[in-house]
Amino acid sequence: MSNNKTYAEESTAMRAVSGGVLLVAGLVMLFFAWSYPTGSLNQMGPGFMPQTIGILLSCLAVAIIIIDLRAPELAQGGAMHWRGLIFVSAAIIIFAVLVDVAGLVPSMFLAVIVSMFADSQVRPFSALIYTVIATFLGWLLFLVGLELPIPAFWR
Repeated sequence: MSNNKTYAEESTAMRAVSGGVLLVAGLVMLFFAWSYPTGSLNQMGPGFMPQTIGILLSCLAVAIIIIDLRAPELAQGGAMHWRGLIFVSAAIIIFAVLVDVAGLVPSMFLAVIVSMFADSQVRPFSALIYTVIATFLGWLLFLVGLELPIPAFWR
């Protein structure tokens, strides 16, 4: 009986290792980015994004570790969702390839519409409505609000 308990404890600790690796990655990112100036939201410095990502990654890692150690039944993984992985990865690649060539609006529109089909139950009309709204909000945030130097449409 004690053998089973030991195996369960080891299994829980092993699941927490993934959060620990993520925490180390976030802290290493913070360590290297900490000396760079952050600037402000309107004038982001070279350290703004690496520090923000490092902090968010570290917070996510701590949450993963807590969940893995306190409620191991929640940490049980399921089957791989290939459809989501393929469509979301394709959307990221589409955005990265097209943003410099086509501009923010077309690349964001295509990336959002492709990522919507990661859900097998999405309806084309609702995907189109969501895509138009998300693209408009992206344009409003990045080009109007933050005034990023990205063209809205083709160069």
